[in-house]
Amino acid sequence: MSRRDAAVLVVVLAAVGAGTAFIVGVGPFASGGETAPPTSDGAESPRVETPTPGPPPFTLRIDRITQCGRTCRDVTSTLRNEQAVPATEVGVTATIYAGRGIDGSEVWSGYEWVGSLGAGEAHTATQRVALSLGQTLAVERADGWITIETTVEYDGKTLTVYRQRQVA
Repeated sequence: MSRRDAAVLVVVLAAVGAGTAFIVGVGPFASGGETAPPTSDGAESPRVETPTPGPPPFTLRIDRITQCGRTCRDVTSTLRNEQAVPATEVGVTATIYAGRGIDGSEVWSGYEWVGSLGAGEAHTATQRVALSLGQTLAVERADGWITIETTVEYDGKTLTVYRQRQVA
């Protein structure tokens, strides 16, 4: 695979992986608990607090991914409040690291302020995910692995989910 192809693949899968972290990873942490960051060997540390059973407080759907350059994608996604009550002061941060853990190079980070979301309400936004040649090389040096750290802040709570993907 060429470096150009690897860069494009990293951008697309990183963006999609960030959305998947919400859908797959949030459910067990409905209480606002979080996992500790994964170690560099890929193992996940124990949870900070015991999760509460039930549906996830938020879901994120990837609506569309469009190309904005060779190593750039515009990712449109929708965050939905799945709770029976409104959520306030909602903000979402997604950070992508090269490697299997958060001790690698940060290759992308994005933040979206949502504000308030009523029960069942959704917020749609587009984020630009663009990697430089150096960032793409950092992922290649990490054997194509990335770690996606996604944090939702809401109602004074913080929910953080970690996912790992091999993208190149």
